[in-house]
Amino acid sequence: MRPLSYNGFMVKCCSLFAFVVVLFIALSAAASGDVWLLTVDGEIGRGTVSYLRKGLSEAEAAGAAYVILDLATPGGLLDAAVAGRDAILDAAVVTVAYVNREALSAGALLAIACERIVFAPAGVLGAATPVVFDEGQFVDASEKVISATRSLFAATAETRGRPTLVAEAMVDRTVIVDGLVDAGRLLTLTGSQAAAWGYADDEARDLDELVTHLDPEAGDLVRFAPRVLDDVLAALTARWVAAVLLIVGLVGLVVEMIAPGFGVAGLLGALCLGAFFWAHFLVGLAGWESIAFLLGGLFLIFLEIFVFTATDLGFAGLAGLVLIGLGFYTAMVGPLTSREQALRAVGAVSAGVLIGIVVAAVLIAKLPKTKLRFGGVILSSTISGGAFRSRAAREGSDSWVGREGIAGTDLRPVGAGVFDDERVDVVCREGHLPKGTRIVVIEDTGFRKVVRRIEEGSGT
Repeated sequence: MRPLSYNGFMVKCCSLFAFVVVLFIALSAAASGDVWLLTVDGEIGRGTVSYLRKGLSEAEAAGAAYVILDLATPGGLLDAAVAGRDAILDAAVVTVAYVNREALSAGALLAIACERIVFAPAGVLGAATPVVFDEGQFVDASEKVISATRSLFAATAETRGRPTLVAEAMVDRTVIVDGLVDAGRLLTLTGSQAAAWGYADDEARDLDELVTHLDPEAGDLVRFAPRVLDDVLAALTARWVAAVLLIVGLVGLVVEMIAPGFGVAGLLGALCLGAFFWAHFLVGLAGWESIAFLLGGLFLIFLEIFVFTATDLGFAGLAGLVLIGLGFYTAMVGPLTSREQALRAVGAVSAGVLIGIVVAAVLIAKLPKTKLRFGGVILSSTISGGAFRSRAAREGSDSWVGREGIAGTDLRPVGAGVFDDERVDVVCREGHLPKGTRIVVIEDTGFRKVVRRIEEGSGT
């Protein structure tokens, strides 16, 4: 092997050095990434939570260097702020709060959750005591809610290495910070105060200056726009919409428990329940326990409709309604929900259950007169026996057709008939017949017998 000459050695060294420099530049450029901008303008609601979660997730996937939260908000819902705070703390990307005009109340919690806070001129941060609407005006929440919120602010500030007492003074008027705020006043920080007390890392006149301060070599500014989905979620989690979904969902399920088969009412009820829990789950209000209550309730109602043959609303159906009610309740309240809000949630759930039962009873009472049938429109009902037809029925057995008996129970339209001392389950074609009515079997599906009234003075 020929020995390497001095010139050859130098050439190889220079080539290696150039390769390392190019690689370093490439890695540095890749590491800088783009800067993503998420805007929280106006009141913080449930749609804000889904917007923050999606924006932070996409920024992480894109390898963003920073995510800026442009905050100009007077506050909003506490439960939404808590869910948004959790999303920010869990983010795997550097988060920067830009206090653009004001970040008050719920907005202050989002700002404190970010790793860095930058103020715009005349920006303010704080005034975060929770309030409730009572007798036509806003008043401070209960001491329990204020205490919990105060601890939440303190824990968030501690996580980001900021003075906890300052965060507590934003929530509780009884907190005193010497040289900053006296007892009886809520704390609201200006930019200079925030800088002096560890709640501002920088000041920037606008977003362009902020991006330059963060990283002069950063990539483009990517603006993550609000989505139509966020507006839909905000609408579906509004109190009156949630109440409508609850009532319609329960009415549909109760109708299906009384009418045979599974049809329009059951489908509509399931869609309303699904829309409620889907929206509340996406915005962080409904947890897995709420979903578990819902699934358990639906399972019991499924048993009531397709398995049990009780003539009236049975135990399984009632237990299912209770579990679904618990699912609604746990999806509407959280650890920081005030007593007044919790009572309103209980009232809404209770009213939904009662209205559902009453409306369903009225509908079922009208069914025989209008000839309207909800059951069996979408899926084959027990009258046709498509889902449960026995082997004998499939072979065309009609041994029961023409047999006469009496209604052993009220037929609504499902019940029991007595034929020569033999009690069997039957379905009434007319929709409702009282106990003791003479009946005749007109169709035998193998699973249930379809009957009709025997008119007085006639044969069969």
